Amino acid sequence: MFDEIDMIHSYSRADAIEDGNLVDVSERAEQAAGNMMGFKVPVAMTAAAWEALVAWHDGTNSLDALLEEEKRLDDVLLVALEAAAKERNERCINFIVDVMEKEASDSVVVPKHVVMIIGPGDTPEPVITIMLPEED
Repeated sequence: MFDEIDMIHSYSRADAIEDGNLVDVSERAEQAAGNMMGFKVPVAMTAAAWEALVAWHDGTNSLDALLEEEKRLDDVLLVALEAAAKERNERCINFIVDVMEKEASDSVVVPKHVVMIIGPGDTPEPVITIMLPEED
């Protein structure tokens, strides 16, 4: 139907990662729940999902924030892996991640709704994207 010459605009997954619209978490995802049980395909999170679920902004030094973000990312990936195991044949999986958020004088746990989609990436090979429900 269309030839390559008909292409008006293309925005690849690689472009989105390079631009910061997607955060590649594949390396960490391979190790979710241990090396033998992690994700077997590339995994990325939208920048909005990263900000809502992983990013840590509490004024601590950058090393503490990095360590906190690693723990939060591990939590997201573990819950995503468990959800994927329960819904093995689904292309789109909804799940909830409990996220610790700082409030004025205390920390509270806030349940956040998350969507995980598996499908082809820049090639026909499958990839996973973790996003917020309002993203599409």
